[in-house]
Amino acid sequence: MQFVPDDDQGPELDVPYYGETKSEDGWQGHSTSRSYDTLKSDVTKALARLGGIVHGIQRGSYRIGDFERAGAQINYSIEGPDGNMAYGRLDVAALPVQEPYGGNKSHSGYSRTLENLQMRSLAMALYNVVEALKAQWVLKQLNPAYVPLMPWLLGKDDLTLSEAYAEAGFSKALMPPNAGDFVEGDFREK
Repeated sequence: MQFVPDDDQGPELDVPYYGETKSEDGWQGHSTSRSYDTLKSDVTKALARLGGIVHGIQRGSYRIGDFERAGAQINYSIEGPDGNMAYGRLDVAALPVQEPYGGNKSHSGYSRTLENLQMRSLAMALYNVVEALKAQWVLKQLNPAYVPLMPWLLGKDDLTLSEAYAEAGFSKALMPPNAGDFVEGDFREK
């Protein structure tokens, strides 16, 4: 599986390499010993707590700029207020890893070490996804109108709402057709 982003997506995110993250910068899970399968289960439980049904978690990789990053796609659905199912996809790109042994691919341990680093980076990423989903549950308790899984619901052309926003901006991505018929104004109470 190779994810290739569009060229016109704007500036790349500046993320640290796995192993260079710090707790004081907000990163968690650097030393998690949880396995990939355990973390998949944790993600499934956290999504279920938010009303989501996980249909699959597929491991793969993303090419972002010059970096090949381990990752996963989490496919889920939620039931809307009208009883219809809405489908979503949460894309998770782990932090990039630095090549072991100075990039010397002929070193006997290169492949095994690189794969281990990528799996540890993916574990850290999934750990953070679980923590973020738990935080969304708390926010839902504090703001009953909040819909936690909405940013990753799929819309036109299989883009998530977040991707549509990133590509077209707020007004084009989220406004209804014929949005020119809307008038903006201020509301004042008498």
